[in-house]
Amino acid sequence: MRIVVRAQDARHARNAQALLAAASVEATALPGPYRPAPDGEDITILAAGGDIDEFARLAAASLSAPEPPLARLVGLRSAAPPALGLNNANPFTGAIALDAPPKLLAAQVEACTRVAIAEEERVRRQATASATGAGAPHAIEPRKLKALYIGAPSAMFLALEHMLGQHDGLTAAAFSSYAGFDHLHDEPFDAVVLNGAQDASTAVSLCGALRRNASLYHIPTMVVTKPGDEGTANAAIERGASAVAEANAPCGPSLGWLFEAVRRERRRRGAEHDIRALRDLMGDPRTGLFRCEPFEAHLRRLAADHHASGRPMALCVLRVLPAHGLSEPEPDVWKRGFTEIASLAGRLMRDDDTGVALGDDFIAVAMPATPLKGAKRTAERIASVAECTAFASGNNGSGPLVFEQSAVELQPGESGGALLNRALRALDADPMSKTAN
Repeated sequence: MRIVVRAQDARHARNAQALLAAASVEATALPGPYRPAPDGEDITILAAGGDIDEFARLAAASLSAPEPPLARLVGLRSAAPPALGLNNANPFTGAIALDAPPKLLAAQVEACTRVAIAEEERVRRQATASATGAGAPHAIEPRKLKALYIGAPSAMFLALEHMLGQHDGLTAAAFSSYAGFDHLHDEPFDAVVLNGAQDASTAVSLCGALRRNASLYHIPTMVVTKPGDEGTANAAIERGASAVAEANAPCGPSLGWLFEAVRRERRRRGAEHDIRALRDLMGDPRTGLFRCEPFEAHLRRLAADHHASGRPMALCVLRVLPAHGLSEPEPDVWKRGFTEIASLAGRLMRDDDTGVALGDDFIAVAMPATPLKGAKRTAERIASVAECTAFASGNNGSGPLVFEQSAVELQPGESGGALLNRALRALDADPMSKTAN
């Protein structure tokens, strides 16, 4: 992604650029009055040194650009977080702590980018659904703000309960890790607060365990530490904590950054809910992939949008074959097995990717804002998992599968259909013969 740091003062822009570089985030600094970025702009980071009027002017100027950036992020200090609450402050789409530890800063930028891509894809799918007469999905039902506190009783629980109560939210408590995971699997929460002041190792382990759980990976997490316990704080951030707070400062800035993570996560969940719902309206219920005609329409839109924005777009195609030397399965058996593989592929791709089953042996996946290497990784991930899946070949037997892979990146002036055809030809397939299941 093309990240641009903007500020009137060149020192602020260069300092922010240096902090991002320390977090392995490449960014271009454009100080002074707003001017278009020469190589395009996907993410704008506003580093105005705390001048909210300057933030607003730069953000408004970026919005009026012919191709506005996907996200406009306010670069703040850790000690000066955004306000509490669930509403984003327009025209900003989020905030990051420029002086946060590099691991945390990189995670914030990555999470903001993920949300921006998902929200753009939602708008695009809504347009495709409208053009194809697919209708509109049901809106996600609003949920009450809710956090889970895990660990020994402390002042942080009371502070958290008070703060959430001010925003019509609830706080639940679990005094052991086992009870905490039971809560997390039984009901949805917006955030988790882990008390590591009394048991640091358990809190850090729990923080890491959340990152290893597919359904809890994104949940905003704050770890409470003893005053001055930098070792636990650093370990928590390494394991994906969104914020760290000292036990003697329960109402400090960390709670503001936790709320920022909650706002960001709610936006991500809302966008991905709509993306999945729109996919289902335009999709095949057997596989969870797009039907052929909506896929072709959406692929055209994807290509046109990415030509306009200058962002990369990639596509991969997989051909599913019985392993060499095996007898051909019966057609109905093969079709049933291929449908299972297509369904598996749908679960292995990202929500903002668009997949389709072509004929009885091809699967194509179009990926927004993704370079060629991303398409290759997606193809390899689907193939490596699916090749381990048993395939019923009849007569109570089973046979392994082979996946041929092709990955391509959108070229200047290339249409979506031409991109797909190029990927199919790389596998010696006749594009004209491929139709959806």
